Amino acid sequence: MVKFILGVRRPGSVELDYSLEFEAPEIPAIGSYISINRPDEREVGEDMIVRHVWWRLHHPTAQSYSEESRAGTVTEIFVECDPAIGPYSSRNWLRSMKRHRDAGIDIEEFQVSRRPFFDPDDDD
Repeated sequence: MVKFILGVRRPGSVELDYSLEFEAPEIPAIGSYISINRPDEREVGEDMIVRHVWWRLHHPTAQSYSEESRAGTVTEIFVECDPAIGPYSSRNWLRSMKRHRDAGIDIEEFQVSRRPFFDPDDDD
């Protein structure tokens, strides 16, 4: 399992809105669709798309070249995402994304054939 920090940007901005730590079998790739389910939502939650993967590394030598073979280590992996609309978006998430769209911010939708739990155009 690989530990990483998932950061979600504010809609329409590169500024970070919030971040969460995860463990997964692999690091999500750029363009991956992610759905986060939390205890307050049974099967739905927050949908997002991976935009960048940042790797922070540490190397034990200060020189650019060493006769001695020493490997560095991973310090931190940061997966940066944009909020999106997907099939697992909760009603609250959809309302929030719709408000941003109404304000002229581009909110991407997952390109999948699955039916959403809730209709993104439903104001309920």
